[in-house]
Amino acid sequence: MVDIGAGHGASEYSPFFAEIATHYTGVDLDEDVLENQWVTEQVHTSAEAFGERHQAAVDAGTAELFDLATAIYVWEHHPRPTELLRAMYDVLAPGGTALLITPNGIHPFGLASKVLAKTGLTDTVLRKLRPEEIDHYHFHVEATQNTPWSVRKCAVEAGFAAVDIDLHDEPGVFRPYLPERLHFLPDVYSRAIAVTKLDVLSGTLIIEVRKANGHQR
Repeated sequence: MVDIGAGHGASEYSPFFAEIATHYTGVDLDEDVLENQWVTEQVHTSAEAFGERHQAAVDAGTAELFDLATAIYVWEHHPRPTELLRAMYDVLAPGGTALLITPNGIHPFGLASKVLAKTGLTDTVLRKLRPEEIDHYHFHVEATQNTPWSVRKCAVEAGFAAVDIDLHDEPGVFRPYLPERLHFLPDVYSRAIAVTKLDVLSGTLIIEVRKANGHQR
């Protein structure tokens, strides 16, 4: 498997991926990936550059295509998400799967992130709410295509044959961004979604896209 945006491996995903994968490649534009001890192979480059390089190696017979590609909370930071998906498509074997997780752009958190990014206020607000994020692992937010319908459109344009999008709302994800006296709001919001069955307003998109069997770009 290949993990786009693998980072330094501090997330809970890295040890899980390391356990299930026979070969685990970590790719990241940030040099922190070179400190990732969970991956089999550390690659410090962009997803697009990695896709081109790996495809060339496959064509030369010195590498194999991947069964699984992941991008966990990467989509919202990428200025051209269709290109991210195309890069993942190109390194997947026929029948391979790409799994992505991103905040939902029509959830209040997603909307606020987009507005702050457009107005250039993201760093100012985060420095007040979560200064440790600015100092250690904050990346610029783009959030240009992170709605269910935009994701589906990008996946089709990238060449994927099947697209499944699950909507998930976990209040605990958003509490740390709010003052303590407002920590109850994500729970109220989540219960309101459940009661009204407006799942489309959930906080997180879990995206699974699959490449057709026997099909290569």
